[in-house]
Amino acid sequence: MPKSKILVIDDEKDMCGLLDKLLSIEGYIVKIVANGAEALKLVKIEFFDLVLCDWVVLGVYGNDLIKALKKLKKRPKIGIITGWNGKLMSIENRNMNVDFIARKPFDLSWLSRQINDVISA
Repeated sequence: MPKSKILVIDDEKDMCGLLDKLLSIEGYIVKIVANGAEALKLVKIEFFDLVLCDWVVLGVYGNDLIKALKKLKKRPKIGIITGWNGKLMSIENRNMNVDFIARKPFDLSWLSRQINDVISA
């Protein structure tokens, strides 16, 4: 069975390094981009099983990326990672049509379970 591919969109280098290491150890193929514009170009030419996106990245907000991802013929699963303290409640989660929201700082084992559950669903 082919390995699942995950696109990480975050402008924090330390977070990207941590997620790259965690996800690679879990056996995923990981690509990392630091801004929304680069992510939008990439998802148009390459399919990802999961897009793991910081809510606020250089050039775009998470909701703009979600809208763009919904327009793709084959839609990836979507996880939001955020340090933002605004209201991203579970009802908003459903309205945004994302698979999960992880608030920074998050527990790595919890995040790993969320990702595994979403990809295997």
